[in-house]
Formats: sequence, structure tokens, C-alpha cells
Amino acid sequence: MKLKRKVYRSLNKNKHIFLLLKNVFVICLVVLAGAIAVLAVEYNNSSGNIKDFFDAIWWSLVTITTVGYGDLVPVTFWGRIIGIIFIFLGFIIFSTFTAFIASSFIDKKIKERKGLNKITEKNHILICGWNNSAKKILSYISKLDPADIPNIALVNELDEGDFSSLQNHYPDLQLKFIKGDFTNQEILLKANIKDSKHVIVLFDESKANSKPSDERTIIAAHNIAYMKLKGKVSIQLHDEKYLPNIRREKISNVVIYDNLGGNLLANSTVNPAIPDFLQEVLKSTEGKGLKEIPIPTSFINKTYEELFNFLKDERDLIVLGIVSVFPEVSIEEIISDDSSSIDQFIKSQFERSGKKFETDKAQNRIKLKPEKNYIIQETDKAVVL
Repeated sequence: MKLKRKVYRSLNKNKHIFLLLKNVFVICLVVLAGAIAVLAVEYNNSSGNIKDFFDAIWWSLVTITTVGYGDLVPVTFWGRIIGIIFIFLGFIIFSTFTAFIASSFIDKKIKERKGLNKITEKNHILICGWNNSAKKILSYISKLDPADIPNIALVNELDEGDFSSLQNHYPDLQLKFIKGDFTNQEILLKANIKDSKHVIVLFDESKANSKPSDERTIIAAHNIAYMKLKGKVSIQLHDEKYLPNIRREKISNVVIYDNLGGNLLANSTVNPAIPDFLQEVLKSTEGKGLKEIPIPTSFINKTYEELFNFLKDERDLIVLGIVSVFPEVSIEEIISDDSSSIDQFIKSQFERSGKKFETDKAQNRIKLKPEKNYIIQETDKAVVL
């Protein structure tokens, strides 16, 4: 009974599949009925060539599809009447079936353009919100090697025409679109956020007749943190004053809108060539740009100088810095459920006091051009050029 309900719910959710199965069932039923009917009137006729059930099925199928090979034909009066009926049935049934298939594809394309379809892809990049930064992200990804280009889903409130323009502008990207408010959890789930490998929440400028604000970004960050995603999360804020609100959601990868551009502009007053150089490095996708790479385990507890020389000599890479990731540790991770009575007492005292166990929050600590004798740790990654 439960299996029957699950099948019914599944078919109800996928109406196109249900209608397709229904059409196929009707065709099979008509073919079978026609085979039985023609076999009944042709079987005892000595001059006929429809002698068994397989012959009848073959004739019925060839006739209803209007293929008409002519290798098997009814010779009796009633057999030919059945043939005439089947020829007309073939036109009606297969015209209807072809129209159904065409309308299903068209309906799917229309819903896709309007952002009404659910995202089924996994390990995709989910970009929530829209501004000029989104175009830069798409342009950068489009220049990658085709084998490395990930699936991309956009969640915003752009018009249908704007999304079509994006698809035409970035033909190498398999763009998917969900139209809606990314602060809504149902919209995020529709975009299959739980199976995404990277969620990027931008300072949104896509909502018509609405002033962009960081408050929507903070709400989205709260909802995303509540979902406890396994993938990476990046947030873009317009105003730095809201940074503590994002940090409370344990999201460490935060970019302040136009901070980088402002710093580059300021730097250009003294070093006019530096901004051009950095922009060229950031745009490069042919193995010459910036990359974050894992450090070979053989270099753990060795010096930065040894790692630098190895990557330069063996891989033609220049190490610019070290990124150290320190995950947050909670009281639950230190004291397990199976711990001793002393551990349980400590845990209960923390809970009774209402105080939270705090450690260094998860964040990326950047060491730009470390000292030569810096010791490589297990949590380190190298930023190379």
C-alpha cells in the first residue's frame, strides 16, 4: 500500500512522465486489440499470410504506425475493414502522441526560461542575487577548459529576456535559472542548494522597484547557515559594518563590495602598473593565474623555503603566500555523549550557565610571503602564481 502511494505521488509530481506512460499504454492496448481482431478473422483463411499471433502483432504495429511494409496483409473482407480502421487510428493516435512530445519539450523550455523548473544537477555553483560581479564570475568561468566548467544555477529576479540574453552571451555555460527571492528557503531548495559545491550570495540588484540592501544578504546567510551545507559559501556585502552579522553565521569567506577595486584605485596613485598587473593575473585562466593548491604531505613540518624551492623547480610555480584554515571547535566535539560523569558534569554546567563555549572562529589566515623558516602545518594551503 505504501509503495502504491509513493508511485502515485511520484507520478503526480512528474505529470509529463505520467502522460507519456498513459499514451504508450493506450498505443500498446490498441496494437494488442488489433492483433487479436485481425488474427481472429484471418487465421482460418488458407490464402492469407497472417498465421500466428506474432504475425498479427507485426501487422498491427506496422499498420498503426502507418509504415505499411506490405509483407503481411489481410485478405478477408473483415480483415480489410479492420485494416482501414487501423490506418485512421494510426493517424489520430500518432499525431496526438507527436504533439504531446513536442508540447512537453516546449513546455520544459518555457519553464526553464521563466525560472520555474527545479534544479536537479549536483556539485553545481549556485549564484544568488545579481550585479556586475555576477557577469565577471560567468566571464571567468567561460574561459576555463571545457572539461573544468561546472554547472551553474542562478537565483534572482531578472526578467525572462535578461536570462535568455545571458544564455546567448555565454553559450559555453550550461546555465540554469530559478526566478525568485533567494532569502526564501523554498526557493533555495528548489535550486538544489544542498547538493551545490559552492554558494555565492551577491549584493542583489535584480529586484525591480526595490532598493538593494545588505539586509537581504544577511537573511539569506542566516537561512543558508541553518541548512548546514557541506559546500563552500561566499558572501558579498556592500557595507563593511554588517560583517559581524555574517561572522555570527560562521561564514568566513566574505567579500566587501568594491573593496578590491577601491584598493587597486588607491594603489594606482603610487604604483600605476600594479592594478593592471593584478587584473591580468586575476583574469588569466591558462595556468598562469593565481591558484590555491594543497601542499604535498611530504612537506608537512618542513620549512616554507623548502616548499618554495620545490614548487618553483619541479612545478614551475611561485608561492606567494600560505592560507591556514582553523575550524571552529564546539563543546560537543570535545565532550562526547559517551563521556565520563565528570565530562557530563562540565557540559551540564556550561548549559546551565547559559554561556557558550567559544574558540577561534573558522577563518582563513593569510601569511603573505612567510619567513623562510616558517613550518608548514597540516591546515595550510599554498597560494601560487
